[in-house]
Amino acid sequence: MTKKFATVMVAATAVTAVAPTMVNAEEAIEYKVPIKMKHAHEDKDSMGNAALDHVAKVVEKDGKAEIYINMKGLSFMGLFGHLWGMNVYEAGLGTAKSPVSVEKTFNDKDLEGKTREFPQTLKIVRNKTKEDKVYINVEVDAMDAIASGGASTYAKTIKGKGAQDAILMLDYSKAEKVTPDPKPDENKDNKKRDRIAGISRYATAAKISSTNYNKADSVILANAYKDADALAAAPLAASMSAPILLTKGDAIPAETMAEITRLGAKKVYIAGGEGSVSAAVADQLKKAGIEVVRLSGDNKYQTAIKIADLVRASGNKEEAILVNGTKTADALSVSAFATKIKAPVLLTGAASLNKDVDASLKAWNLKKLTVVGGVNSVSKAVEDAAKAESKVRISGDNKYATSVAIAKHAYANPKSVMVANGVKTADALAAGAVTAKTMSPVVLVNGKTVAPELKPYLAGTEKISVVGGVDSISDALMNLLGK
Repeated sequence: MTKKFATVMVAATAVTAVAPTMVNAEEAIEYKVPIKMKHAHEDKDSMGNAALDHVAKVVEKDGKAEIYINMKGLSFMGLFGHLWGMNVYEAGLGTAKSPVSVEKTFNDKDLEGKTREFPQTLKIVRNKTKEDKVYINVEVDAMDAIASGGASTYAKTIKGKGAQDAILMLDYSKAEKVTPDPKPDENKDNKKRDRIAGISRYATAAKISSTNYNKADSVILANAYKDADALAAAPLAASMSAPILLTKGDAIPAETMAEITRLGAKKVYIAGGEGSVSAAVADQLKKAGIEVVRLSGDNKYQTAIKIADLVRASGNKEEAILVNGTKTADALSVSAFATKIKAPVLLTGAASLNKDVDASLKAWNLKKLTVVGGVNSVSKAVEDAAKAESKVRISGDNKYATSVAIAKHAYANPKSVMVANGVKTADALAAGAVTAKTMSPVVLVNGKTVAPELKPYLAGTEKISVVGGVDSISDALMNLLGK
């Protein structure tokens, strides 16, 4: 690593720039609270303390507190870097810890001299109020690179390798109340909204995993830019209680490797051939002592069949789902239905049925085949050619209406729903694996408005989880969901 690479610290900037809270301001009490960062093991300030403006935004509601701090890169002893991860200890040092939420990101020059997204606003959620100490563990890219043998690239950097403990000190004796005491409101919106997002598609997938799994023996790994492999794997992941994580074609991102390590995974199923996920990735896993199983064919249709065979081995042998292999939105939406009925997902072209898929359907003798999408996605000719005792088509006037139709088919009255961008689908690739676990279907928006078909469906839910950052679904649109 060159001397230009920096240890990273973060600065809290204007507290008022933080993202909207997931609770109503009328129901919550907001404070500006003086803060500082102390060393966790010595009686002195942490070197990160100089990066803080010493004020945090704290929102209290129902006996819980949300603590917001804003970040920026910091020069230190001629070096420069960024915080790229933070975990909070639940009950003091050495206890269980969980990652904080990234509410907002910003672009800056990274250790390789390239532009990269880094956390700007972080949210710490505590199950009590007025805590004067919160124990945290911070991950800095430069420090992790140094601890990873002086790594000069992110691909060789082990995220969290150089992590350090610290204490966030909050002085409530000098806190300033911002909002008035809550008043009764008969028209109040009690719906909970949260955002599951990371600074990249890899980090978002890792966030979905860490939010839903304390540990997992197996993981499914797919190329972040080859959507079909990840989406066909959703029912397999659900059947094994395994998350879907994403990788580059030639190397495992630090965020992904860190999550595999945290999960304690012993086996990784690679979805796709070496053209999607290289042998170098498999070797990286094997060197870490992890068993690797590759599920692949000569193309995405054959790969989906390989995955389907495993799903059928332990799941539903009487049903299957057929979707267009080039339209990510339909396959993304169908994950909740597929995981609920434990049925495999097969891919097809719009105008003709793939010959290998045709052969599999004939061999399986299905009782029911569900075709997803309108005739422009899967033609009537394809539906007629596909062998099954009965066939059902689920579709809408467009992909957004189709996503609602599929969601209703899986969960007529869900308590929670995941919402993803139907154009920028990468962030939500890993969401399909947890639809059965959370009993939450995935529905789509265009990033600007809420489809008419979606409004009444969301109205009856208790919780809405937006998957992806503000570039995919803005805070303004998020706050409109369910209203």
